[in-house]
Amino acid sequence: METRAHYILIGSFVMIAICLAFVFVLRVTSTRGNFDTYRVIFEERVTGLSNGSIVRYNGIQVGEVDSLILDPDDPSNVIAYVRLEQNTPVTTDTTVELEPVGFTGLAIIQFVGGSKDAPLLKTVSEERIPTIVADTSGISQFLAGTSEIIGRTNLILSDANIDSISKTLTDIQTITGAVAENRDEISSLIKNANAATEELTMTLENLRRASDGLEAMLAEDGPKVIDNADELITDVRSLIAQTEALVGENRESFRYFTDQGLGQIAPALAEARQLMRSLDYMLREIERDPKAFFIGETAPEYGAEAE
Repeated sequence: METRAHYILIGSFVMIAICLAFVFVLRVTSTRGNFDTYRVIFEERVTGLSNGSIVRYNGIQVGEVDSLILDPDDPSNVIAYVRLEQNTPVTTDTTVELEPVGFTGLAIIQFVGGSKDAPLLKTVSEERIPTIVADTSGISQFLAGTSEIIGRTNLILSDANIDSISKTLTDIQTITGAVAENRDEISSLIKNANAATEELTMTLENLRRASDGLEAMLAEDGPKVIDNADELITDVRSLIAQTEALVGENRESFRYFTDQGLGQIAPALAEARQLMRSLDYMLREIERDPKAFFIGETAPEYGAEAE
């Protein structure tokens, strides 16, 4: 009787275990049915990513990596199959990128963006498993930029550039020493330059004042000057017209004068020059001794001196 009860107890436990296993299988099967699968293609290395890695959508965990394989058409690419919750709004404009987790060396897949008006990718995709090409991650861009910076740094720090820099530093040291030795002269030069600058400033100020005064004078007296100039031009034109009329009226008299009168001018000019020389001599004598010129010179009285 005890043996039979023992078998019944063991059978009961076995049946309970079978039922629990069946429930677990159903649970797992139903759970798998609540996920959507996506194919994500990475055109870079996926260091730190593995099966079971977390998948997030705008920072919220929505699934995990199911498997990772190399792209059979291009081995430089990696294909990741990810399972996301069915209510995850992966739209046609949603982007994917690889994101490192701190300094642990691990990585996750981050789904980013997605507008509310864009259609869901799984509803418009013609593939059984929708495909998304991941963007280049920030760390990859940083590493690529770092490599370029290192390359440029190596070019800058070449032997020729190092020699040039050394020569430049030597020249700077020489110039600094020369400046230190001649600091008194340089100080004097700077003072002279400051004085010259002040004088130039004063000169420019005076020039500005003169310009302002000239501008004011022109603004006040300019119309009068222009009117006077117009009157002068009118008078000159009138004088020219009168001169032309006079020459026209006395053309015959001028011709007679040039024919006969010019012959008598030369002797008259010679006599005038002689007269001018006489007048000049007389003026000099008057200036030298006016009394002698007008009264006459008197002889000295020697007898009176003898007495």
